[in-house]
Amino acid sequence: MGRDVVFQVMRYDPRRDVEPYWAEYDVPVDDGDTVLMSLMRIRESQDGSLGFRASCRSGICGSDGMVINGRSRLACKTQVARVALSGRVVLEPLRNLRYVKDLVVDQTPFWKKFRRVEPYLMPADRPPAEERRMVMAQARFDLLSKASDCIFCEICYSECPINGIDRGFLGPQALIKAFRFEFDPRDDGAASRFSPLSNVEGAWRCRTTFNCTDSCPKGIPITEGIQRLKQKLTAETLAGLKPAYRSPTPIESPEGTSS
Repeated sequence: MGRDVVFQVMRYDPRRDVEPYWAEYDVPVDDGDTVLMSLMRIRESQDGSLGFRASCRSGICGSDGMVINGRSRLACKTQVARVALSGRVVLEPLRNLRYVKDLVVDQTPFWKKFRRVEPYLMPADRPPAEERRMVMAQARFDLLSKASDCIFCEICYSECPINGIDRGFLGPQALIKAFRFEFDPRDDGAASRFSPLSNVEGAWRCRTTFNCTDSCPKGIPITEGIQRLKQKLTAETLAGLKPAYRSPTPIESPEGTSS
């Protein structure tokens, strides 16, 4: 049976607004409706200027991350009935990234950090000994399988307290992607990734709060992967591994980040 729910949305358009403000919308909600469905109703019938990202039903996941009642979540997976216990849902943009408009944030720092860890397979530069199929042990496959499920939703980035105080920190998403390839037996890129992962803004900046793991909509054990990455970096340091290139330029600190 349907009911009306109040959606309190943080609005901000830099072309006309001096600072962010709150807007409220009364939305009829049916059982099973998601937050994303309600946002689409608002834009279609009440306010066509409302800005948010969503690529659901288009073969792309992870676009509609936002802070819902104080916690970063995917709007398409969050049912209104589960968060509107008081008849109200509060929506804000993801944390630790600069506002663009309303619930849309600037993803540039996120993608820069992702690229810094060279998140792709770098096989050894040598011909195979023979024509054969490369087989990975089941235990190793299981280790990497969940890390490969990342949908780039930025929710772990938004929930990470270190990202909130240190804009240079690579962040949990970049580190779990580095873990995925560093522990792949087919990869030979450890020397190339050593510098960004082992410096003060790399894996060692993680403080193991488990916020990333707790908030990940895909259930990826991000914190565990980062700890395994630290162990590998320690072994490589003791073995005398040297970085293959100089440290890259630090990521710029974006201005006007959300709190």
